[in-house]
Amino acid sequence: MIENQLKQIKPILSIIIINYNLEEEIDNCLDSLLKTLDKIEELSHSFEIIIVDNNSPNKNLFLLEEKYKSEKIHFFYSEKNLGFGKGCNLGASKAKGEFLLFLNPDTIVEEDIFTNILDLFNSEKKIGIIGPKQQTRKPCFDFSAGYYPNVFFELFNLFGLGVFFEGFLVNLLTKLSSKEYLNVHWILGAAIFIRKELFDLVDGFDKDYFMFFEEVDLCRRVYKRGYRIVYFHKLKIHHIGSVSGKRNYFLYTVRTYASKYLFLTKHYKFPNKQLMTTLLRFQLISQIIIWSLLSPLSFDKSKQKIKSFLYLISHQLKNEIDIN
Repeated sequence: MIENQLKQIKPILSIIIINYNLEEEIDNCLDSLLKTLDKIEELSHSFEIIIVDNNSPNKNLFLLEEKYKSEKIHFFYSEKNLGFGKGCNLGASKAKGEFLLFLNPDTIVEEDIFTNILDLFNSEKKIGIIGPKQQTRKPCFDFSAGYYPNVFFELFNLFGLGVFFEGFLVNLLTKLSSKEYLNVHWILGAAIFIRKELFDLVDGFDKDYFMFFEEVDLCRRVYKRGYRIVYFHKLKIHHIGSVSGKRNYFLYTVRTYASKYLFLTKHYKFPNKQLMTTLLRFQLISQIIIWSLLSPLSFDKSKQKIKSFLYLISHQLKNEIDIN
C-alpha cells in the first residue's frame, strides 16, 4: 500500500544523463548515484534517473538496462544523435521531478551534494541554476563555472591560455570566498541543477547548439529572467572530463569554436559582437601557428587541430558537420 502511494507521488529530483558510447562510465556513474541517494532519507524514495541514448553505434546500453531494472530508472533511445542539448531536452520532456539535474556519464557522485542544493533552491526563490564543484585531474584550475566571454579573456585565447586563466581565476575566487557558494555567469554542463518549471519557461536548451556552449546559453537566458546562477564550490563530484568529445580532436575543436561563435552572435550586440567575433577569427590563425610549432611533439593531435582551424576559417566559424 505504501509502495503504491510512493509510486504516485511526483519525485523531487529527476537526474538526466545523455549517453554516446559511454556505457562503462554510465555503469560507474549509476553505481555511485544509487549508493549516495540511498543514504539520503528525503530523496531515497523521491528521485528518478532518465538515460537518453544518442543512437550510440555501440549498443551495450541494453545490457545496463537489464542490470539496472527499476521503476526509478528509465531508458530512452533516440533514432539519431541529437547532440547534448536536444538530448537533454528529450530527457527533460519525460521528467516528472520538481528539479532537474543534468549529469554527464563520466561523473562519480560519492557525497551528498543534493540536500544542500535543494535546500538552497527552496530558501532562495531567485536562484535559477546551481552547480557543484567538478573535481578533475588539474586541481589548480577550476572549470566548473565561469564568466561570459570578454575581450580580456579572448586576448589570452590568442595564445590558447584564456580558458586556463579563467579556471585559475575561479579557483582563486573560491579560495578567497568566505561563503560556500559564489554568484557566477554559467555552470559547466557536466552537472547542472535547475528548477523544472524554469527550464520549461525558457524552452530548455537552445536547439541550435549541437555540443558545447549550450549550458552557457541556458544560463544566460535564465539570468536575463532575473535569476541567479550559483556555484556551490563546497560540494564536490568527480568529473573525468570530455571522455566522448576529445577522442576526436577535429570534431571537438570545430564544435567548441563554432558553438562559441554562435553564442556570441546570439547574445552580443554592436560593437562587442563585432570585436569578439573578430578576436575569435584571429584566434584561428594564431592557433594554426601555435600547433604548427607543436607538431614535432604531438604530430597527430597537431594535424587534427590545424585541420579543424582551416575548416572553421573556410566555413566562416560554422559547424556544418553535425546538421541533422
